[in-house]
Amino acid sequence: MWIAHYASGLIAKPFAPIVPLSVLTLAGALPDVVFFLLQFLGIETFNLDSSLIPRGCFPYTNDYPYSHSLLGMVVAGVALAVLYKMNTAAPVTLKDQAAIVAAAASHFLLEWPSHRADVKITPHDSNQLGAGMFDHTVVTFFVECAIYLAGLWVYTTFAPMATKAGYKTHKNRLWGITLFLIGAQAHFSFGSAPTTETRWVHAPLFLGQVLASCWLIGKLES
Repeated sequence: MWIAHYASGLIAKPFAPIVPLSVLTLAGALPDVVFFLLQFLGIETFNLDSSLIPRGCFPYTNDYPYSHSLLGMVVAGVALAVLYKMNTAAPVTLKDQAAIVAAAASHFLLEWPSHRADVKITPHDSNQLGAGMFDHTVVTFFVECAIYLAGLWVYTTFAPMATKAGYKTHKNRLWGITLFLIGAQAHFSFGSAPTTETRWVHAPLFLGQVLASCWLIGKLES
């Protein structure tokens, strides 16, 4: 999935109001960030498969046993929680750290129905999971948007008022960011690959979009 991964950070915000929204949404998308970094190092691979282009969106066959296994996602979430605790002056509770880890682990729950049998429980698990929703582009688009908007509703309804200053002060910020993300999802679902170079073109573009999206969502609260 794509923008649906940011929903977990939005949902986590009422439970961890001290943790920046940008950090929580980054946690939700963290396995993708780890994947793009690992493929730069040649540890995992990002491969365009032209035979998948007629079938649906995200036409890639990837080898990412570490970043896209449930165990790897939990480990990445723990690492982010520890780094956050080490680099903030604010008191960080176990509940705050659990929210970060849970957001990272939720990535697996969203990848399972959407991916084409390429996610695992552990890195060396022979059983690969995925229901293949990516083969249905229109369904993918609307499901992703619905999940993101549901997460946004939880955040705007239940998060403390102090965590909403960004969009309360700037009246158009909430819908501007939402429209940007829906546009990003439309490109993900219906757009075409810009080149056949995945490692040094597609991956940096995807990584940049993830980081920029987390930064933008963080502007909802500040």
